[in-house]
Amino acid sequence: MSGFLTFEMDTLILEEKINEARSKFERACQQIVLLDQKIKDLEIRYKRAVKNKKNSFRYNLRLRLSVVTGVKMMYHHYASTKADELSRLRRLAPTTVEAE
Repeated sequence: MSGFLTFEMDTLILEEKINEARSKFERACQQIVLLDQKIKDLEIRYKRAVKNKKNSFRYNLRLRLSVVTGVKMMYHHYASTKADELSRLRRLAPTTVEAE
């Protein structure tokens, strides 16, 4: 009987870890979408600054583009890590947990 309770507890813990990993992966993907939009906006402003020969704005926008792009790459790495973790946890889960 205690073996069944241990299995059930392990399943509940595994299910909780799967839900947490899924939630973190989804939030990271949402942030990537927001950062993509921020990059597009900054690129538009940069092109406008180039067209209007506003060098001081160009420099500032180029720096911001670089930083936002770096942050986006880190989110990609984080999302990839969470996707791998989610995949590994789903392989460990019994079929009842996977059916969600």
